[in-house]
Amino acid sequence: MLTETTADKLASRMLAHNGIAAIWDSHVAAAAAHGLGKHDMAASLIEIAEAAERLWAARAGGQGE
Repeated sequence: MLTETTADKLASRMLAHNGIAAIWDSHVAAAAAHGLGKHDMAASLIEIAEAAERLWAARAGGQGE
């Protein structure tokens, strides 16, 4: 079993607290950070958003079976 990355841990917590809105919020925050010239921060937020998308899709894929 693979260990969770920091992005995965943050994404999981954000999804638990905010649901699917966490994905959108992370993308919006990344765009804002990019606009402010904070490219490293934007990249980190995109990583979190993508991890949240993977987690959301994995959870949704198991429903209805």
